[in-house]
Amino acid sequence: MPWRDARTIPLTRIDIVSQVPSESGIYGILDGAACLLVGEAWNLKARLLELMNVLHEVGELSVIYELCREDERAIRKETLAAELIRHSPPPEIRNQELPGIRFEIQCRNSS
Repeated sequence: MPWRDARTIPLTRIDIVSQVPSESGIYGILDGAACLLVGEAWNLKARLLELMNVLHEVGELSVIYELCREDERAIRKETLAAELIRHSPPPEIRNQELPGIRFEIQCRNSS
C-alpha cells in the first residue's frame, strides 16, 4: 500500500480522540480493503471528529492516516486518491451533506 508510516484504527469517536494526533496529515476512510475517501487536514483529529458528526451509521469503517507537512498535503492527497480510490462511495455517504468535505471519486473501467 502506498501509505507512509500510516496507522489504521476503527472509525469511532473514542479511537479518534485517543489515537489521532492534532497534526497536519492525510487520511483515508476504508471499508475493508476498499478506500472510499482520501482527505487532508491541518488538524487530523478535528477533521475526523467533524466527519463523525455528519456520518451517523459508520458500520465497520476504519480510518488510515499519516502525518504530512502542510506544504505537501495537497499533492500527497491527490497521489493517494489516484492510486487507492477504485469505486464510488456508497450512495448513503455520497448523497449526504458534508460541509467542507469533498469526496474524490474516480471510476476506472476495466477493459
